[in-house]
Amino acid sequence: MTQALATSLDGQWATLRRERQLVLLASGAAPAVGQLELESDDIDVALVGPPTGVAVVSRTEPKVTLYQPPYLDAVARHDLEQPMRLAAVTGQRLALVSADGKQVTIVRGAGRALSAQSIDPGGSVEFAVGLERNQVLLGLARKLEVWDAVSCRPLLRLQLQLPPPPRTVGAAHGHLWVTRPGSDEVFVYRLSDGRPFRHYVGAPIEDVVCHPASPLVVLVTSRGLVRLHCFAHSLNVVDAPFTPGMPLAQLVVGEDISLLGVAEGSDDPWRVPIAGTGAPVPSGEAAESLDTPALTTAADKLRAMRERAAGDPTSISTSSFAAGSASSSPGPAAGPATTQRARAWRDPLSTYGLELVRGVDGDPPVIAVDTELGELAHRLALPAPARRALIALYALYLVGEPALSLARLAQTLGDWTEPLGQGELGALAMLRRRGGRVSLRASVTDLLDGSAPRAIRVVGGAATSPRAGATRLAREGRADAAIELELAHQLGRIGVIEGAAPIALLEARLHGATAVALSPPLARPLPWPREAGLVVVADAAPPAWVAALPAHGA
Repeated sequence: MTQALATSLDGQWATLRRERQLVLLASGAAPAVGQLELESDDIDVALVGPPTGVAVVSRTEPKVTLYQPPYLDAVARHDLEQPMRLAAVTGQRLALVSADGKQVTIVRGAGRALSAQSIDPGGSVEFAVGLERNQVLLGLARKLEVWDAVSCRPLLRLQLQLPPPPRTVGAAHGHLWVTRPGSDEVFVYRLSDGRPFRHYVGAPIEDVVCHPASPLVVLVTSRGLVRLHCFAHSLNVVDAPFTPGMPLAQLVVGEDISLLGVAEGSDDPWRVPIAGTGAPVPSGEAAESLDTPALTTAADKLRAMRERAAGDPTSISTSSFAAGSASSSPGPAAGPATTQRARAWRDPLSTYGLELVRGVDGDPPVIAVDTELGELAHRLALPAPARRALIALYALYLVGEPALSLARLAQTLGDWTEPLGQGELGALAMLRRRGGRVSLRASVTDLLDGSAPRAIRVVGGAATSPRAGATRLAREGRADAAIELELAHQLGRIGVIEGAAPIALLEARLHGATAVALSPPLARPLPWPREAGLVVVADAAPPAWVAALPAHGA
């Protein structure tokens, strides 16, 4: 049975394939939100983006079809000149290779469109690996070349001493890994300087589970699953409900990394944290606090296994060697251990913003859901185009260039809807458009900066969905404090207006609160963010627009 599990770069989607049945899972969890019947068995499936799309490469009828989440509607199709296999994925782009390995086609899936460009690799391609920043590594007969998938030109030639064929090659964050059939060792190459590290697992490696945004690889062996950290160079047993033949994948959301698997006959994947929140801290890797109590981790189990198997040459061990060295003693650390979760998430955004200012087109960085930007996008249920526009505009704001021309932003996003104010950000009144340039309103950047709102005072508990529309509440001689307490009890979170009403209404919408005007504004606040809520406390003679409002609670 053909079974495969794959996840998107941003961790928002996962696909589960069983024979010709393909289902789409939001955040890798059941129930399925989309379902697709594949045309044949001779098909490759990949997730590209952002914005995320499901690309299906068919060889029975040579073509690439792009399906859009969440309902998997077919939005684009590109016919191929000959049957081709999916060799690598990098961001929005697929690297397709012909059966003889001499033809390579780069297909880009962006939004609702597909485009393709052929390249001449100058030889037969043995393997292709998708790297970061829209780059593809091509393994040819006597050379390794990194190609830019955007311009379809070679960038550099790598000098890596890879094991001889047959071999399986893949990528982790900043690294390349290589295994050979039936071997119990894996080679990891640091791409920054080409330095190799060799790790002995102690059992034949049957499969490798990796993700381009994850520094971890999970090695599937006959004895179970082993987690390899490419920076810390540590091997640890993964305690997971795994059985042979089960499809596996990594789900990466910022620094939180989980291993997904699906049992036979089940449509609900199990999930085991292997890094970040909820994951045990393996021995030899950075803990979040020196005061963290000792835990029973995978490393402890591995250590116990070694003690029980003392003298057994197949027990799991690890070592590394420098280029050209015959010694297998551990070398110096390849880099920092697992980064602290408190690391500034705005750093990659500022880098992205500088690239946009210089006119360089690139994919936006992945933003975790537990950041100010990720939380806002999740709470507002922003679709992928609006999320990308928000990331781009905030990145520009961070580098001091908050306003961008409509045409430049449209070129970056591949769509005019958001720049023209016709998309989600415009409907939510989050954009300021003047003189052919667009930027985020100050209320939006204040929230993303972590600053307190300027025009409202937040009262109540956690953010909620505001009660959309405007209503009128009679004061009836009650004090402001009594009214605030009553409305906070009814609505969950309110934003008491203490400044300009239009700014206050937007701030309340962004903070998940219903705006409350204790004194009626003279005019209806404009612009009005979609689904914003406003309660106006009416005096004896309110303005005409307030008097026309329905009574609160009616």
